[in-house]
Amino acid sequence: MQGQTNEENIYRLERQFRHVDSVKIMRKQVEKYEELVREQAERLERARRNDGEAKKIMEKIEEMR
Repeated sequence: MQGQTNEENIYRLERQFRHVDSVKIMRKQVEKYEELVREQAERLERARRNDGEAKKIMEKIEEMR
């Protein structure tokens, strides 16, 4: 259903929101997705920092030569 909007998909969403359990399930899915996005962002930031530190070390090594 991702990226598609049509009458059937809208009807399906409306039907899901009528049920409290479905809302809870969707909320948990959204929270899990947000957690995974945060973790990925943290990993990318760590990788960026590590890359910057590695470049600085390489520059110092080149200066010593």
